[in-house]
Amino acid sequence: MEAKENSRVKEVDNRDERTDTATNGETGGDGVPSEVSVSGVPDPQTELGRELGLDQVFEILKNQRRRYVLQYLRERREPVSLSDLSEQIAAWENGKEVRTITSSERKRVYVGLYQCHLPKMDGMDVVEFNKPRAIIEPGENIEMFYSYLDTPDTTPDGQFSKYYLGLSVVMLVSLVLAALLESTMAFPAIGLVAGVAVLAFATTAWVHHTSETDSSPAEALLSAGE
Repeated sequence: MEAKENSRVKEVDNRDERTDTATNGETGGDGVPSEVSVSGVPDPQTELGRELGLDQVFEILKNQRRRYVLQYLRERREPVSLSDLSEQIAAWENGKEVRTITSSERKRVYVGLYQCHLPKMDGMDVVEFNKPRAIIEPGENIEMFYSYLDTPDTTPDGQFSKYYLGLSVVMLVSLVLAALLESTMAFPAIGLVAGVAVLAFATTAWVHHTSETDSSPAEALLSAGE
């Protein structure tokens, strides 16, 4: 009888243990639940500080306004207000002193940062953007961007400089070859090469301009209404 009773108690204990594990998830040696819950959803903390891919890095760096945010935070090294950040970026964009910018210039930057750029940067842990308080501070991934700011060839402007230089060399060689072949061809080769050169430079310049502006719909609407 006693052996049978002990067996029944042990079976109940095992069943309770399995129930606790299914309810609370796996536990560590100290009884603290592990990072993975029963639902399979990882703890949000495990998502913080993730490494960014090169495409994500250049997604941030390709826009001048986001590079200004990085520059301003590097200079301050402390939490800053969205108002102060907007005023400084507006001054940089318009080549003015902060005290001379207009309210519309400041507002345009403020809206763009608030609705587009800062949420994108916050989503990649580049900055921490407290929307209710309008406070921005460096995020866990911001340090990796500072080296890019100091290296012209790795920034979008540096890349476009290479494109322009490469186009210039190719067009120069093409013009020389066209001049040498001009007498043997039935159509004006130099004119054709010149036309291709103009088209190539125009296309590259348009792409460069697009990457510089890269404004959000809110920014575009605000600019159109002023």
